[in-house]
Amino acid sequence: FQELARFAYTASMNCCLGCLMLIGPRVILFGMFLGSDLLGKAYETNLWPFLGFLFLPWTTLSYTFAMNDRGGLEGPYLILFIGALVLDVFATRKNSGQDSAVRLRVNRMVKRRSEPRSVDARVIDIDKKN
Repeated sequence: FQELARFAYTASMNCCLGCLMLIGPRVILFGMFLGSDLLGKAYETNLWPFLGFLFLPWTTLSYTFAMNDRGGLEGPYLILFIGALVLDVFATRKNSGQDSAVRLRVNRMVKRRSEPRSVDARVIDIDKKN
């Protein structure tokens, strides 16, 4: 005996990716500081990694990777560094006035997609014997 059941769900974890993007590189930098000498090889003092930990964590990670893997910001490592810098600036950007048109469009799309939806699922009664 099978019957159809309707389940409603909503998108409840919209900010999970944002939280990971803010916390993730800081956790990695802290682990690198405690467990390896990669930050010490890339930077001469502990001041720059600390400031990078606070303000530009993705940029600090990409610079550390480039300096330890290649020895400098050349070729694809420079592109990686610039991409991380853009990501850090975009992640910490604040609009004091009205939102930009792009942000308004994205907000509308997210609101539209996070409305409750119905999903059909088959329920099988395993206790009932045929």
